[in-house]
Amino acid sequence: MKLLLTTFMILCIAFFASCDMRSGTAKEEMEKFSGTPTPTITPTATPTPIDPGDIVQVDTSVEGDVLSVNGQAQKTTLKCDKFNRVMINSGASTITITGACSQIMVNGNGNQITADAASEFVFNGADNSLKYARFANGKQPLVTDNQSANRVEKIPFEPQKDPGSKNKSGK
Repeated sequence: MKLLLTTFMILCIAFFASCDMRSGTAKEEMEKFSGTPTPTITPTATPTPIDPGDIVQVDTSVEGDVLSVNGQAQKTTLKCDKFNRVMINSGASTITITGACSQIMVNGNGNQITADAASEFVFNGADNSLKYARFANGKQPLVTDNQSANRVEKIPFEPQKDPGSKNKSGK
């Protein structure tokens, strides 16, 4: 009987030692991840450096009145001289904005806007084109697009020429 009991115990130990204690689902999950290489970390794109000639320094503590354009098919020029906010409540208009603005908000469709500089652009309309030339205080403008097909583009800065200045020959 002692021999039979010893043989039975050895067989039981061998049986339990050869069994995989994980369930079938756990085993399949482990097989999925074993041998899989760790993904490589892709570097984040570095922002394009800002040219010092494209920076306009603005006193952000001074805020002027809100400037606005209302009506359809307007062609106008606005001047931000005290870090103003600009509201464009228009459609199919051509608007030029000089100076640095705190915010340019477009509440219409199909406008063509050229701005000197602004800290923020907000689009509540569609199909607008906004081109800007400089960066207020050296920071990229924040763009909030609440509609679709709006385009924001950085264009080269061209300093305004003084109409009263003469060329070197004095003519």
